[in-house]
Amino acid sequence: MDFKPTQFSDSSTSVSRDLESEPQTGVSSASDEKIALAPTQEWTTRPTKPRLIGLLPTAALLLMIFGLMALMFRALLGFQCEKTQKGLGILAALRIGFFATIEGEARNLDSRSHLWALTVSSLTNNLISNTSSIVMTLVAYRIGAEWLRLSDSRTGSNSAETPNPVQYGLLVRLIGSSSITSIGEACVYTARSWNRGRLPRIFRHSMWLAAAVWLLARLVGLADLWLHSESYSFRNYLEVPTTPSMLGVSFNQSICAAMESKYSDVQTPNSTVLSCQRPYESFAASEHWGIDVGLDVMTGSSDAAFGVEWPDTDMVMSTAVVIPNPRPAGAFDDLAFTIPTFGARASCTSINDLCEKDEKGAVINCTSAGYPELPYVVGGSRDASWKGRIKNRIFGVIGGRLLNKEWTDLNSTSFTENPTSLAVQLQWETPTQRAGTGDHVHSAGAGIEETEMAIDSFPLPTLYANCSLTFYDAFVKWIGDNRTLSLLNTTVASQELASALWLPVVRQHATEQVAANIMYTARRRSKVETMAELSRNIAKLSLGAAAGFYEPAEASKVEDLFSVMVAIYPVAPVITLLVLLSTYGLLVLTLFLSSCGLPDRSIILPPGADGYRGDELEPSMLTLAQRWLTNPLPLVGLSYPGGDGQDGARSAAYFAMNSAYDGNEGPARLAIGLSGERFGVTPWGQRRDDAEDAPEARKI
Repeated sequence: MDFKPTQFSDSSTSVSRDLESEPQTGVSSASDEKIALAPTQEWTTRPTKPRLIGLLPTAALLLMIFGLMALMFRALLGFQCEKTQKGLGILAALRIGFFATIEGEARNLDSRSHLWALTVSSLTNNLISNTSSIVMTLVAYRIGAEWLRLSDSRTGSNSAETPNPVQYGLLVRLIGSSSITSIGEACVYTARSWNRGRLPRIFRHSMWLAAAVWLLARLVGLADLWLHSESYSFRNYLEVPTTPSMLGVSFNQSICAAMESKYSDVQTPNSTVLSCQRPYESFAASEHWGIDVGLDVMTGSSDAAFGVEWPDTDMVMSTAVVIPNPRPAGAFDDLAFTIPTFGARASCTSINDLCEKDEKGAVINCTSAGYPELPYVVGGSRDASWKGRIKNRIFGVIGGRLLNKEWTDLNSTSFTENPTSLAVQLQWETPTQRAGTGDHVHSAGAGIEETEMAIDSFPLPTLYANCSLTFYDAFVKWIGDNRTLSLLNTTVASQELASALWLPVVRQHATEQVAANIMYTARRRSKVETMAELSRNIAKLSLGAAAGFYEPAEASKVEDLFSVMVAIYPVAPVITLLVLLSTYGLLVLTLFLSSCGLPDRSIILPPGADGYRGDELEPSMLTLAQRWLTNPLPLVGLSYPGGDGQDGARSAAYFAMNSAYDGNEGPARLAIGLSGERFGVTPWGQRRDDAEDAPEARKI
């Protein structure tokens, strides 16, 4: 590609114009009055000062290329999503492997994004694919300068470096269009000419440069396709800090103090750290907040001040947590916050098989399971019908003793450990509410044997289990955009707190709800499924039953959520596209800079020969050479002269469209087809004469 053009020799300062060597004119004698006599003076040349050849197209190309790169950087870096990209800037994108940009606000699930970087990429592909011809005009200046130098020397060694007619035709195709067809034809010609000797350097360089420009443009298109195939968008949200709200859950210490004052006449044999833990704890049932508030929460009432749910991150639903309630649809959808709260987790084990049974299979004693007081019968009398009078109970267990068997048997002034221990006995009626009369009690579900169930069938479906219940101080995060509740961390609650929170459940506030919730599972499913369901209900309802102890607490990290559409653009195709654009721009800049110092000469036209140029303009030989390499019109003008005396002036016309005769006379029109023994384009009159001579030819 690097030529070393030299200045034209002085012998080239005069160009003779041989009128007799011009081809036959296609203009009829009817237009002779329009023909001006051609000047007879010689055309001369003189050196010109170096100038910026191709400045405007080069500036336009560079502005387009680097402008598109700037637009791409603007689209990728100007609207980055720090949350998704884990930082800002190019380094953050390189670390994570993609650029994340905010494409617009997402008002609903049907929101769409524009993906501006893809728009810029598509624009780049379309513009670059249409600029190869402009780039090749810069190549044409270099090729034209070298060809002028070789032609001026007129030595035998240099003549071998000039193109022959076929090579010139291929050069015009290569430089003028740079299409895959023209490049393919040049490659085929090169392969066929391997034994003809060395091809001219200007031909070889033109072919490789045309191939390089075409390949770069196609690679830009492939990079654009790659970027489109790998990019995508999704709905996300941005957090903006806002004023903290009372959305958390804490223990209401004032309740205990109020109850201590209200029931001050009750003697307290023991003084404990938590004032709620006193003999007068019967307020758990005597006060509105002690039972009604808990019932609202356990039943999911709209009047409930709190709710109990499973975090979305807890796939097995092992830890229940208290959350603010009620939550109307969309109430917290525009917020994200972290709240302190309470959690509970239970693990239950069936003990039916560990208990002693009579000959009919009814449990009569659970001493071997560690609970000699089970089965518990109301009133303590075990007469003939006691086996059908077992009441649903969830007992607190301290030191092996069952607490709160009856209303008068509440003896919980001792703190429980945390985890707490519970003993459960549940019994369900038959559909006809009769026992021992042959009523259908239950049938195991499909694929489950009776021995795999957690209940005994006689005299009524009865379940015995022990449970370990742990209370926690917890922190959960709520993200309203996707309504996700995440459990951040848990800490085992203090012994005092656990002793207060388990009071409602051991006072049987949740017992009937537990029995109703697990009835179907216990009577139809396996022991494993029944114990898992019992564990979940014990954990959730124990927190719900204790709702009277809760009060709102301040949330932390409260943030307004703005739903946005985020686009992901992988780094690899983005960098590939930018590198290719940079390479293309550097190629254009290199061609331009190498063309700035090319030698050139101006043609001095004699008077009367400048009708196609401005009065003060002198044709540039380098510009004309570039035209002969990129445009077929000069060759057309030479092949079909107008014969009006201006053919010489047209050859140096300022505009390429003026390089050929533009007449309207009939003889100036061209025909295509057979003309004698040749197929081609001929003047209309010549075509007609050939047609008239054809019969004579056939007679010979």
